[in-house]
Amino acid sequence: MIHVRDVTKEFNTSEGTVRALDQVTLEIPRGSVVTLMGPSGSGKTTLLNMISGLDKPTSGTISVDKRVINTLTVDELNAFRRKIGFVFQRFALIPTASAYENMEYALRISDIPRQEWDARIMQTLAQLDMREHAHHRPGELSGGQQQRVAVARALAISPQIIIADEPTANLDAQRGAAVLGLLRELGSQHITVVISTHDPVATKYATHICKMRGGHIESFGPINDGAL
Repeated sequence: MIHVRDVTKEFNTSEGTVRALDQVTLEIPRGSVVTLMGPSGSGKTTLLNMISGLDKPTSGTISVDKRVINTLTVDELNAFRRKIGFVFQRFALIPTASAYENMEYALRISDIPRQEWDARIMQTLAQLDMREHAHHRPGELSGGQQQRVAVARALAISPQIIIADEPTANLDAQRGAAVLGLLRELGSQHITVVISTHDPVATKYATHICKMRGGHIESFGPINDGAL
């Protein structure tokens, strides 16, 4: 269970204080696949950063399985993040490393035994139709291919939570659907998936939809909820 309670996040800018999140509260059940929907600037990415411990709220609390993460020490926070698979909007791949090596690096800082790395890497790349590009560097791959490597890297560590920021933004419809299908399948394995997206197709693979605007949650609930 991810519990966000009365979370506000403010940023100081040259033009004054900007409130990216304004007293946001929601509960995300384990194994759910949640799509965060809303226009740019609505607070989707900021909320992802709060849930994953990449940033801390100005006020309020975020707990994962009853553990408040915004009060963790640096070492505790690093250990917590090892259980999270990240899919960043700009991929965050190491440019001098191959797809295989990028995934190997993620496994290196996880708790996965070394003898399992090769099988995990190649199996996950195959799931995303990227096995033949295992030894290509990011500069040798298209944007869509880099996106699929980023997704494979997140899946390979057997995460408890997947945090995905626009995971289908650079993919065609067929490959985007394949990625979303994989993420939905993770939910059935009790892995919680939180996706920030502008892609309405993503809602077909979600269990819950969270609609955001201006740092507020307009609605949140299961996709079969008539209120949504």
